[in-house]
Formats: sequence, structure tokens, C-alpha cells
Amino acid sequence: MHATDQSSFMKDLKGRIDRELEQFFKEREKDSLDPVCKNVTEHIKAFTMNGGKRLRPMLIVLGHDLFSPHDDRVYRAAISMELTQTYLLIHDDIMDQSEIRRGKPSLHVAVRNQMPEHVSDSRRISENIAIVAGDLADSLAHQALLECGMNPSDVLKANMELSRIIEMTGYGQLIDIDSATNDSFGQRDLLRLHILKTAKYTIEGPLVLGAMLSGTEEDIKPLSYYGTLLGTAFQLHDDILGLFGDEAETGKSIKSDVNEGKKTLLMLKAMEYSGEEDRRFIKKCLSSGDVSDQDFLELRKIVRDSGSYDYSRKMMESMIEKSKEYLSQVNGNQDIKDFLKWLAHYIIERKS
Repeated sequence: MHATDQSSFMKDLKGRIDRELEQFFKEREKDSLDPVCKNVTEHIKAFTMNGGKRLRPMLIVLGHDLFSPHDDRVYRAAISMELTQTYLLIHDDIMDQSEIRRGKPSLHVAVRNQMPEHVSDSRRISENIAIVAGDLADSLAHQALLECGMNPSDVLKANMELSRIIEMTGYGQLIDIDSATNDSFGQRDLLRLHILKTAKYTIEGPLVLGAMLSGTEEDIKPLSYYGTLLGTAFQLHDDILGLFGDEAETGKSIKSDVNEGKKTLLMLKAMEYSGEEDRRFIKKCLSSGDVSDQDFLELRKIVRDSGSYDYSRKMMESMIEKSKEYLSQVNGNQDIKDFLKWLAHYIIERKS
């Protein structure tokens, strides 16, 4: 398929997943009889349906179809990853104190905005509600997978994989939290963080989960390597978008990563390649919590001039090429393999 065909295929797949999500939430409406619970369920639905590329559920479908004839029941299984994404992002936004997600209020902010003005502790209460909403989304994710109707033994294996994905992502989140106060945090630590927190649940895990639903026991390892490399490249590109992207396209503040003090590869290499004065300046920006426009522009200039930006791009491109080598070792549907090869380049060329 040509690039336009690949894009159309991806768009059609997204539409099918969106329809499955709508149907899933419609079925759950009758379960929320209490007005408070119904309101929170509606927040979960609104948060989930608000944009998103649906990349993760797509990869479950592709992982299945790579080894087995297409089965429409895989779409119900696939939305488990989008619901898992909802769970993780709701909690992530609370931890990062992020006000915006995909151009709209984060779930805890949306809840807070609904509260009467006389509520004196609205921030704490709204965050508590959002934490529970995230927990509920996690439960819904497992329900979607377990009720998909596919082969029970394959579904059980896939559900165990979903649990492992969440576990590994949790370990990655712990490393991420620790990195803010860990002065010895370096490139090796960062790559381990990206493999655990991003690659596992963004690319590698969904592909492997889909493959498990197909019943295959072969080709899992090279597919896993492909997903791990591509998922890490995905995060490196996300970090570049977080510093150099367009807010209108990314849907979040261009300064958010800096204000959160994230030690991205861009920052680590810029500090390594720069002189003492620029290193102090980078550390000041990362610890400020509210970097000024002028300092932010200067920070971006240092990242480019130091060679850090080029280093990140080259590492991404190397990972993409290596991922395609592992993909070539997979014995599966050639059309799906061609799409996954195209996806590897799409991942590092996207604008959001």
C-alpha cells in the first residue's frame, strides 16, 4: 500500500475503534444508576472520546491480524488499551498537575469546574474523584477484554499481558517520579524509563496482546523487539514535540515538560554538551516550575546549538531502522507488516 492508502487504512481503523468505544459506554449507561456514579462515568467517557489517535487499540487489532484471519470480536478486546490509556492519563495528569489534556481540561479539572463556588477544598475533592475515575477505567479495560468472546484460553493470556503492561508502566512511573530528585539520573536510566513507561503500553504490549489473541506462540520475540524499539523512539519524538512542537497540534502547553522538570534526553545531552554556565541555566529552567517565555526560547536555542537535538533525532532514526530489521524476522501477513513498517516512520514524523 502507498502512504495515502496506509493513512486511509489507519483512519478507517480508528473509526471502527471509536464506534466500539461508543457502543461499550452505551452498554455501561444502565450500570450507573446513582447520579454521582453516572456523572463520573460520563466524565470517563468524555475524557476517553476526546481525541486521541487510537494507536494502542489499533496495534491490538494489527497484532491479531498479523497471525490470524480478521475477527470483528477483536475490536472489543482492542478498546481495553484505550481504557487503560484513560486510566493512566487521568492519574498522570493529577501527579503532574496538568490542567490540559488534548486541548481540553484534564479530568480532575473538569470535575473541579463543576463544583459549586462555596466548596472550599475543591482541588483535593476533585482530585480524589479523578483518582477513583482512573481506577474505574482500569476495571472497565479488563471487562472489555474479558467479554470480547474470543477463545477463552487466548483471552486469559491476553488479560495477563494487560496486567503486565500496567505493572511495567507503574514501575516506569516510579522511576519517572524519582528522576526529578535523582542527581545521578542519566541516559541509561532514561531509556529504561521509556521502555517501561511508554514502549510497553504504547507499542510493544498492545502488539503482543493482539498476537496472543490470535493464538500464535511463534514470532512473539522479534515482534516484541520491534515494539520496544519503536515505542522508545515514540517517546523520544514526544519529548521533541514537548519542546519544539505546536501547541495547537499537541493539545498541551509547550512549556509543560520544562515546568514539570522532566529530564528528557534533550535536556540530559544539552547539559552534557554545554559549558558550566549553560548547564546552570538549564537546571534553573527545569526547577523553576514556571519558566518565562524568554528563558524558554533561550533553552530551546541551547538544545539546538549544543547538538542535543541532532543527537536525539539520530538515536530515534537508528531505533526505527533496527525495529524494521526485527519486523522482517516476523512470519505473518505481509500487508500488516507493510503497514507496521510505514507506521515506524509515521511515529517520528507526526506533529502531535
